[in-house]
Amino acid sequence: MASIRNPSFFAPSPETYARAAVRCIGYEPRCTPYWPHALLWLLISLVPEPVADRMILNVALDVRAKGRAKDTRKKKT
Repeated sequence: MASIRNPSFFAPSPETYARAAVRCIGYEPRCTPYWPHALLWLLISLVPEPVADRMILNVALDVRAKGRAKDTRKKKT
């Protein structure tokens, strides 16, 4: 879980997400406990799988790039 300074609609605090995740354990093979994430998953499931895979990959690569840039800035100071 990324460190979230300011929780938002799609990025809950770690505590909020953990509470939702614990409530979801044992009910489904794929767990999307935080309801906005479940809504996003529903929308993504409507597009063809290769397109959905590319969308998810792009989001993950963007998050990774931002994290690496942040780490680089921290090392410089």
